[in-house]
Amino acid sequence: MAARYIEIKNSIQKDILSHRYQVGEKIPSERELAAQYGVTRVTLQKAMHVLEQEGFIERIHGKGMFVTKVIEDNVYMLNNGTGDSILGFSREFGQQAKISSRLVTHKIIPVPQTVASQLELDAQQDVHFIRRIRFIDDVPVLVEDSWINSEIIATIPQAVLEQKSLYQYIEEVTGKKIKFYNSVIEGDLFNDELAALLSISPGLPMLKVSGVTKLEDGKAFNFSCSYNRADKFKIKNSWVGK
Repeated sequence: MAARYIEIKNSIQKDILSHRYQVGEKIPSERELAAQYGVTRVTLQKAMHVLEQEGFIERIHGKGMFVTKVIEDNVYMLNNGTGDSILGFSREFGQQAKISSRLVTHKIIPVPQTVASQLELDAQQDVHFIRRIRFIDDVPVLVEDSWINSEIIATIPQAVLEQKSLYQYIEEVTGKKIKFYNSVIEGDLFNDELAALLSISPGLPMLKVSGVTKLEDGKAFNFSCSYNRADKFKIKNSWVGK
């Protein structure tokens, strides 16, 4: 059963997508929504934070919360965590659209030197190398490469990589939440190999996201690089001054 704040988030998201709340329209205040759903403002704020992170609403200081236009253009926000754990691709976008994956390769290899330093591994330790194509509503939107510490996760079923959430599987196997993610986002262009996997033309712009993901005990288990179509994703950065 989904957490209460997720249920509220899904309800308000449905209202936005059904145009009950129009683009640019101010939605009810947190106090009003908390009363409407019979929850505390803390719970309501968690729901609104997710909607803001996913690009459905925007807060304007001193004025309130307004509906923004993101999903109608089939453009998605690049965010990676909210609530109690890091979401990962499937759980992050699964509430917005149909999510699927195509496994390109999965093999055990000696950890590359550049990855070893990120995962704090010795040079000869083994890792899972996984390359997947990720789809939103049957459209290929990114290629994802992952190097996962095989000492933490010994086996990864193919069905998990193609049909389920890898991060949810890891949380179930380890019994630990995935809590930390540090990433770097760079602009780049798709080369021939990556463009072919996404059925697009080489030279189109991409958002390359590289990052390390850790369990709640601080142990790094995954270094990943995702190559995201720049026409399908946006980045949102919020800052509030004192």
